Amino acid sequence: MASREVLRREEQEALVEWTRQYQEVREREAKRSILMKVLYTEYYKTLSIKIILAGVMFLFIGGAFALFIRSQSGLTSTGVPVVIDPSYYFQAMTNHVMDMIFGAAFSIVFGVAFYMIPALNGSRLIKWPKIANAGFWLNIIALFMMNLGGVKNQYLFTFLNPLQASPTWYIGYASMLVAEWMEMASVLGTSFLGRLKGRLVPTAIGFIVMDMIMMALSNISVFIADMWSLLSPIGGLNLILFGIPNAEIWKGLFWFTDHPLVYFAPYTLTGAIVAITPLYAKRPLYSVRFTRWLIPVLFVLGASVYVHHIVDDPWPLILRDMFAQTTTALIAIPFAALWLLFFITLGDLRKIKWDPGFAFIFAAAVWNIIGGIQAEPSNPSPSTDPVIHNTGWIFGHFHIMLAIYSVGGLLGVLYVVGPDLFGKKWYSNKLGWFHFWGWQAGMGLFAIASSEGGILGLIRREVAWASFYEPYYQMLMIGGWLAGFATVAFLYNLVLTLLYGEKVSVTDIPMWAVQTIALERYGMRREGYKEEELPLALPADGMIRLVEANNNLANSSVSVGTKAFKEKANLPDSNKVLKT
Repeated sequence: MASREVLRREEQEALVEWTRQYQEVREREAKRSILMKVLYTEYYKTLSIKIILAGVMFLFIGGAFALFIRSQSGLTSTGVPVVIDPSYYFQAMTNHVMDMIFGAAFSIVFGVAFYMIPALNGSRLIKWPKIANAGFWLNIIALFMMNLGGVKNQYLFTFLNPLQASPTWYIGYASMLVAEWMEMASVLGTSFLGRLKGRLVPTAIGFIVMDMIMMALSNISVFIADMWSLLSPIGGLNLILFGIPNAEIWKGLFWFTDHPLVYFAPYTLTGAIVAITPLYAKRPLYSVRFTRWLIPVLFVLGASVYVHHIVDDPWPLILRDMFAQTTTALIAIPFAALWLLFFITLGDLRKIKWDPGFAFIFAAAVWNIIGGIQAEPSNPSPSTDPVIHNTGWIFGHFHIMLAIYSVGGLLGVLYVVGPDLFGKKWYSNKLGWFHFWGWQAGMGLFAIASSEGGILGLIRREVAWASFYEPYYQMLMIGGWLAGFATVAFLYNLVLTLLYGEKVSVTDIPMWAVQTIALERYGMRREGYKEEELPLALPADGMIRLVEANNNLANSSVSVGTKAFKEKANLPDSNKVLKT
């Protein structure tokens, strides 16, 4: 067993080497113009900011499509054009899904990953930044290719011939998958770049890494499905490979990835929640060891629940019945355990210092529980799924899980880490609270109205329906506009923050990361982890002070070639960090 002094020396050497590389990155970054930084950056905060801003852009584009849909359906039940023509109604529906999932949610996930991993491991470095930046721009180009596919983009995953998208949609989708692989590769490389041999990565990073691996593997099947569709009559090249109907191949392979995709935002969000919750609770997670065991369990179950989307299709019985029902029911267990740990860690909620950020995170936890309870008895069952799958019950469920839980939780994370990421305090706390309550009220009304309407037979993917359902569609319209106004308030607050927000003192390593690592190390010691297994300790004040090299790293540090950094070393372990 290595002594504590030896372990501290290893940590110091790693921090010194990373700081040397980080200074080189900052020097190169200083030579770039603002335009060049937008096109290409190596600095982890700048990369994160531009990806998150792209996500916010698609949040508004996708939201605009949603308001077109909700206004049209809320103002008439006959399909007579009031806001948009029926053909554009379905096109907007397709584009709304693509923009909200891949444009908004996925972009914010990548932005959070590129920021949190370098902060938590102390490296402040991005691995393969050229690949990350190229993936970012390819993803934006791909999304616009799908958005601009024209009237043909009406099919919205109905998988029914002869419904089809334009060839540019399939090419754009394939390009988007390649872009995601590029960004995932950079995220994974970044996680290993800041890891010391034999040390465990912080639990938050573990969730993010697992998420990237799951999605990267799942994307293989949907890439095959997309190419199959492009070559087929649906894609315009009129090839029927092996005599197998395209719709069934596309549907089966597509859902193998596109149910794991609904966990892509939640799993990275879980990593962020694991990092942030101890800061508000002012103590470590109730059980770090148990939380870490949730990572492989969620990986296996998250990658195998997809088949309840093909429960009534002619696929092998073992897939449709065993996995459709069993794995979908089982995945509720680790999520229930996660939220139990979450609430136990928080303890007395009256002692929490509430702000809009943590309110979003707390509400996300509550809504995830509600959405899970709503879905578990019905969605995976072969007897009920065919009845409810094309009703408002389903889009009520995935708006709970995507809009209020996933996107809402990620917005909460952005509120929490925003001051360090932007270097400025949020301009208005009141606007933050308005955003929170408006989002909860709007999307909550949307989810409740669609779920209740679905029980009564409200059909989705239609442009006309019995007038009996019109009150439900009117509530959907009101809920959508409430959430829309709240999002405008968020954008206004974000712009004011970037332009006029009060500057905050920014440390070399974000203080939230210093504190959460200190708490995690303390909790891991308490649970019996060996000292040499603990994640790397970060300096107590977030500042890395370096002087000229000598042979005793316990008393001094190593020069990084920057005079401003030549001060006495101060790299305490997590016990000292915790007391600070």
